[in-house]
This record gives sequence, structure tokens and C-alpha cells, in this order.
Amino acid sequence: MLARSGELTMHSFSSAAGDVVYRLLPRHNPDPEDRAVAWDQWLNSGGADPVRKFIRWSNGTDTDDDEILQEALITAYLKVEQGEYELRDVPFTAYVKRIAWYKIMEASRRHAGSVPLDEAAEIADERSDTERVEYWREHEALRTALAELPPRRSRVIVLYENGYSTAEIAQELRINEDLVRKEKSLGLRQLRDKMALAVAQ
Repeated sequence: MLARSGELTMHSFSSAAGDVVYRLLPRHNPDPEDRAVAWDQWLNSGGADPVRKFIRWSNGTDTDDDEILQEALITAYLKVEQGEYELRDVPFTAYVKRIAWYKIMEASRRHAGSVPLDEAAEIADERSDTERVEYWREHEALRTALAELPPRRSRVIVLYENGYSTAEIAQELRINEDLVRKEKSLGLRQLRDKMALAVAQ
């Protein structure tokens, strides 16, 4: 969520972005509070913008682009927290795009819509039936977990994952910023726990 100075070179920007992604990973950063700060920084610096653009071009379903993005970001967060992403695998943005692609596929199956493949080639690698079933299970578990959160807590998570700042969420929901932070922390913890239980079943 950073990048303000016009003096930044492309190399320094890439390095800064890489440092933020590094801080997202529990294996490299055991501090959960700093990992949450790193997510804020990644979102505020436009980290999700390429994913949003990819969804805009690829989503031919009846599901809103923002809903696809929200589910992709929450799923990415949960997977990263569970240690399922490593820097050596694929670039982080490509990793989130791949999750978004599966969200589009799931939405397509639900609504029997068509899905343009304009930008899918960069992430659409071959997947086994087992992997596709696993993504579907995770998608359903996430929807269930979000629905089970208290309404305000769920709304905080949705706004947070769509790039709203703490101050903006507080203004939107007419609550103070400390309560926003508390609801976000509790909501993410509950989602982690519910997803872990659901996927383990």
C-alpha cells in the first residue's frame, strides 16, 4: 500500500514490493500484527490492481467483479496464513490471479455463464480433478464462513479486502477506528479457524 515518491526507480519499487510480500509470509515473519500491516501496505500500494484488471477482462459471469476480487483476496490471505504460498513458486500477483481465475470458473458453473479467456493464458495451467474439487470446497467453505460472521464484522472484512482504509471503513459504518481494527482482527481470526476446520473435514 505504499509508493509515494516520484523519485523511486523501478528497481527500488520492485524491491519495496518484494519486501512487503516477504513480510506476508508466516514462515519468514512470525509477527501476526506485522503481517496484517504488510497486507494493508500491499493493498494500499495497489497490489490488487492487476488482479482487479484481470478480473474485469476475464469475468463473463453474472457475479460482480468486486465480489470475485473480494473472495480471491480473502482466499489468498487464508492460504498465505496457512503457509501455502512461497516466493519461489510464482510471483505473488500471479498467485492471486490464479485464485481469481478459479473464482471466475466457480461463478461460471453456478450461473452457466461464458468466460472470456483473453488473459487466462498467463495463469491457466493444467490442474487435476482433485485440485479443482479442492478449490470448490474452499470456495464453499469461505462463503459459509463469511455468512456466519456477525453482519458488521463481515462488512468490515469485505470493505477491508476491497481496499478501504481503517478510517474509510469507520466512516462508512459510523463506528470508531479502534472498533474497526478489533472487528477486522476478530473476523480474520474466525475466518482462518473456520476455513481450517472446513478444509480438514
